[in-house]
Order: sequence, then structure tokens, then C-alpha cells
Amino acid sequence: MNATGNRYINMIRDIWSIDMPNHGESAVLNRAYLEDRQERGRKEGWDGRCTTMDFTSYLNAFLSIPQLQGHRVVGVAHSGSSTPWTNVFTLFKRRSHPHPFALLFIEPVIMFPGMSSNDPRVTHSNANMRGSLAKRDKWSSRTEAKRWLLGIQGNRSEDQGDQRRNIDISGSANQREGQSQNVGSGHKKRTGNGKAKAKTPWSKWDGRVLDLFVERALEDVCEPTLPLQGSTTTAKSRTYVRSMNRKEEESLLYMYSQHTVEPAHLAHMCAALDLEGGGVHIMWAESEEYISQSSRTGILDAASQRVISDRVVPGSGHLVPQETPRQLAETLYDVLVGHVAVAAGITMRASL
Repeated sequence: MNATGNRYINMIRDIWSIDMPNHGESAVLNRAYLEDRQERGRKEGWDGRCTTMDFTSYLNAFLSIPQLQGHRVVGVAHSGSSTPWTNVFTLFKRRSHPHPFALLFIEPVIMFPGMSSNDPRVTHSNANMRGSLAKRDKWSSRTEAKRWLLGIQGNRSEDQGDQRRNIDISGSANQREGQSQNVGSGHKKRTGNGKAKAKTPWSKWDGRVLDLFVERALEDVCEPTLPLQGSTTTAKSRTYVRSMNRKEEESLLYMYSQHTVEPAHLAHMCAALDLEGGGVHIMWAESEEYISQSSRTGILDAASQRVISDRVVPGSGHLVPQETPRQLAETLYDVLVGHVAVAAGITMRASL
């Protein structure tokens, strides 16, 4: 947001980022509990993995913290996280908080009961469930992880240097401050040493976002390795990095049922925020690969046309924050200044 120019002051008080209990650093802190819950689920015949309803309960509790009381809260949700925000507004009849004031949905993967199995949202959900279980999640180092994410093949030891391969972890040597640069075009190409660079989802990401992902979404692991029986050698340890979010937990969250809401609930939320707050605003990707135009129309119709504004983020695919962060920031800024601040009765002053 700062990169958009900071033309106005005193609009945003603070920003909170909320992890799913099994995502990011929360997953590391909760690991023992998550594993115990899954084990209890196996013994008692229920699925112990985290669901969007678990996150809904967590989100409802978070919105009740003292730090938010007396302030207008604007929720920003991308993709599947739009579901918990809808649920927290409609499923909790006795909320202990007045929040949210407004909701900004980015490519919301909102599904409805009885949807066709041919809907792109359903087919992508099924593919993501399979893909998340099949993908690799352990690497010898962060450098190797980034090479794999970019689809760069070949043995790292054959390279002349990572910085000349344009895969340095910092990303700063090859990208100027404030510029948005994709790390790959998404097409197979050749790196400097002639090795093929295959198309991967991560190759479309902004370079700075990918570097943050490699740095923050992977954890360092050190495992002791026992010597062979009868050997006199001392035990050694094996070090590697792995995804903080376990594959079996990630897979469940792509399931169609995890993102299904009643159309009446969506309409009620949009109408209530329209009358009493800053409303619901939607930002679509430019690509319709994941959410087609007909799907978008269906979401707007289910909301009884009470969505205050909807617009397209230029140049983006479904992973808008990862692929086009600057364009998204500019779009968010326009919505906050042009709609939410006006609804809140905030007089905007340009900074000197």
C-alpha cells in the first residue's frame, strides 16, 4: 500500500494478518496440538484436520479482541478465505462484536449447494486436492526449493553461481525497489546453463513475493540419523527445509464443501453491510480461468446485486496477491478511498 504513493494520511490505523491454525508460523506453534487432534480423530472416527469452520470460529473470536473495539474493521479476503468471513457474519447469531464494517473480496471462491461438477471452481478444487498431495514439500535448502518452484531442472552443483542464475533468495540483486517483476512468464524457457525451466504456478509470481514465500513459508528441520547397528561411527544429523503447512492438511481445504455457502446468507451479509457499513466490494482477476464470467454473474446474483462495487485487477490470474501485488494495492487503495472512507464519513486530507 505504501508503494501506491501514500497520498492520504490517517486512514489506516493498523493492519492485522490472520493465519489459519495450520498455516505459516501458526502451524509450527500448533504442531503438537494439530497432530494430537488428527490422532484423536482417527481413533474416534472423525476427520481431525482443520476446516474453514474452525477458522470461522477463530475469526469470530479474533474480531472480539479489545484492540478492535470502537474501531471500524475492514476485512480483506482472498480466494477461499472469503468463506469464513461470510460465515462469521451469518452463522453467529450472537456475535460479541459489531465487525466487520466492510468486506473486500479478492477472487472469492464462493460456491453454492448443488453446483455443477463442471463449474471451473469445482474442477479446480478437485485438481488442487490431488495436486497438493502429490507435490514435493521437502528440499535440501531454500535455494533448491526456489529452483524447484521455478521449474529449473538440473543439479545445482553444475551451476556457476546462484546469483548469475537469477535465483538468489533475496531477489534484491536483480530487481529494483518498488518494481513489480514476475520471476517467469509461465512458459518453458532455457536458463543460462541450458537447463529447461518448466511452467509452474510459482513461475508467475512477483519475484519479491516468491522470495518472501521461500524465506517465511518453509521451516528448517534437523533430524538425527542413527548409525547402523554395530557401527562405531557417531550419530549424525540430516538438515533440510519443508513446507510449514502439511500436505494432508492443505488438501482438505480445497474441498468443494469447505467453500459452500447458502445464497441467502451471502445476500443477507451484503445487504446488511450495505445498509449499516461500507458494503461488500469484489476484485476479480483479469484471467477467468478459475472464476468464469458466468460464475461471477452467479455470485453477484446470489448477493441480490447488493455488492457495492466490483472491478478487475489488471494483469492478474487467480493468485492476485502473489502475481500482481502492486496492481492489487492500487485497486485496494481506490476502494478504500473511493468507497469505504466515504461510507465511514472520513474526510480525506492529502499529505503534504
